[in-house]
Formats: sequence, C-alpha cells, structure tokens
Amino acid sequence: MGFRGYHFRPRLWPTVMTIPMIIILCLLGNWQVERLAWKLDLIEKLESRYSLPSIKIPVNIEAPDDWLYRHVTVTGRFLHMREMPLYGAGPNGKPGYDLFTPLLQDDGNVVIINRGWVPEKLKEPASRPQTITNGEVTVTGVLRKSWKKERFAPDNDLVRNIWYYGDLNAMAKAQDLKNVFPMFVYADKAAEAGAYPMGGRTQLNIINNHLDYALTWYGLAVVLVIIFLIFHIRKAEPENDPF
Repeated sequence: MGFRGYHFRPRLWPTVMTIPMIIILCLLGNWQVERLAWKLDLIEKLESRYSLPSIKIPVNIEAPDDWLYRHVTVTGRFLHMREMPLYGAGPNGKPGYDLFTPLLQDDGNVVIINRGWVPEKLKEPASRPQTITNGEVTVTGVLRKSWKKERFAPDNDLVRNIWYYGDLNAMAKAQDLKNVFPMFVYADKAAEAGAYPMGGRTQLNIINNHLDYALTWYGLAVVLVIIFLIFHIRKAEPENDPF
C-alpha cells in the first residue's frame, strides 16, 4: 500500500468568507502600526516640551495643542469665592476634589488654575483657611486643555458647583468670568510635602498600546490562516502498490 501524501482542496464558501476576514485583520494591524508611529512621535514631542524651562504665560494662544504640557508662570490674585471643585481620585485612589480657581491678572485677564487636590473633608474653603490667599501670588504649572465628558461620567452639577470633567468654557460661563485664557494651568507640586492643595497633578504617562493591538490583529490573521489550512488539507486515499 502506498500513499500519495496530502491534498489541499479549499471549499468555495469557507474560502469566500475567510479571505476577506484575513484582509480585514491585516488592514487593522497596519492601521495600528501607523497609530504606533503617530503615538511615538507625539510622546517625543510632549516629553521634549514638558522638559523645557517655564516661561511667562502668553496673553493668548491660537493653537492649544502646540502648548500642551508646556510649563508656564502666571502672576495674579486668586478669586477664591469662584473656586470650582472637580471630583477626582487622589493618592491611593482616595476620593477628593481638584480645586480649579480663577486667577485674576493685573491686565484683567483670567487664568483658571488647578491648584491641586484635597480630600473630601476639605472640599469647603472654610475647612482649610490656610489654603486661602489674599495677596498676589505667582504660580508655575503645566498647560492643559479642556476635555469632554466621558461616556459614563456624570454631568457637571452647576447648581451645586460640583464638576466631573474640565469644561473650561462652561466653568468660565458658570462663574461669569471674562477674558479667560483658553487652557488650564495645573500647578506644580508644592515644596512642602503633604501640603494641601496637593499640586503636581500632571503625570506624563501617555498610554501606548498600539504595538499590542497590532500584534493581536496580525496574530488573529495567522491563526485564521492556520485554521483554514487545517480544515482544507486532507490525507490522500491509499492506493495499491503494484510492486
């Protein structure tokens, strides 16, 4: 008895369904590779910008993306009566609030400063009189943009003055602020450890999972090819050997 080996005999409908799926998976992998290159370039730009020495905040900016994570200094007087607490997790996930406070400059322009985080028990200004300043202050911090509401996040509660996402325009309108700078300034961490509000809330940890996603899509394409081959490779029927 002899054997002719194995034969690859693809069937019509499995082939018609499999080939487009493989193409789609490969295209998704290619797209993630492109996103990876974009993200690496973005990270490099932001890290370079973040490491630059601080400069005086400009009067206005036209392209906020070009200023993201840039260190600036700004001088003025805090409008503590218009403070806006934004709910957020602090050290070890402890619940509390970031204190977004307008800073009035001598020229009449306003910059909304994220002064830092306080625990829930210190939400009200009366519970932390040491955080209220009356005179002129100079703040050094990082420029950040507004962000939109996440899918399952609560709406900002303007009546109770509790915020869940940083909508700069809405904050300015709610507090009747004029001539507001188009970006937030996140104050740097104070020299005194453990002091409230706890600044330094900007962490330059940009998530970059595009390589993992690309490998996943390419891996699924390879697995699908293997399954397709296994499904269609058949062992040849044995035939009588005349010798």
